[in-house]
Amino acid sequence: MDYLLAKKLLAEEILDFDKLILKNYKTIGMSEFEAIVVIELNNQMKKGSTFLSPAKLGKNLSMSQEELLTILDKLLKKNLLTIQLKKGKNGKETEVFLLDNIIERIFVNYQNKLKDELINKPKQYESNAEEIVDLIETHFQKQLKPLEVELIQKWLDEDKFDCLEIKKALLDAVKANKFNLSYVDSVLSKRRLRDKKATDVRYEVENSELLKGIFDSWDDSKK
Repeated sequence: MDYLLAKKLLAEEILDFDKLILKNYKTIGMSEFEAIVVIELNNQMKKGSTFLSPAKLGKNLSMSQEELLTILDKLLKKNLLTIQLKKGKNGKETEVFLLDNIIERIFVNYQNKLKDELINKPKQYESNAEEIVDLIETHFQKQLKPLEVELIQKWLDEDKFDCLEIKKALLDAVKANKFNLSYVDSVLSKRRLRDKKATDVRYEVENSELLKGIFDSWDDSKK
């Protein structure tokens, strides 16, 4: 999933920010207390309060201001929490805190994990077709129809796409949130066309150099 899309889904509360943090805070190097503070900061942000105030945080969290200052300092040093200057309607600049880096790191981890599952750690299968079918059914979360299985077989037998090419196209589809084989097929076709054009250009350049060499040799022989 694209980071900007994830940010929008979180802003519209389609994705649950609290659950996302509680499930992933360790993977991005946060402690449990830091996670609790980040969740409270997000709650304040939803209410329109974007100024970093330990006193305000302390009202809702059972922590002393000294503890909160220590936690906030660690979050800033880890570049998980950031502070920027923003101009208000009156033209004056005020400090606002941002949690964007936290969201981005979580979704980068998800993408890396997905890439690792799809490309770097394949299971044992009897055939390439069986592997591709299993990957698609797992990550698209649906059972493929016979015609869809035939399309996968066509990619391998007729179009001569190798397993890695199909996996990369599948990864692109998951990142784009397009869980259908027609999208994967279009990605594969576009890549094949792009590669063909690149090959044609190289071929034309090589031929032109070859012809130039022949003409030069003719000119030399006439001297």
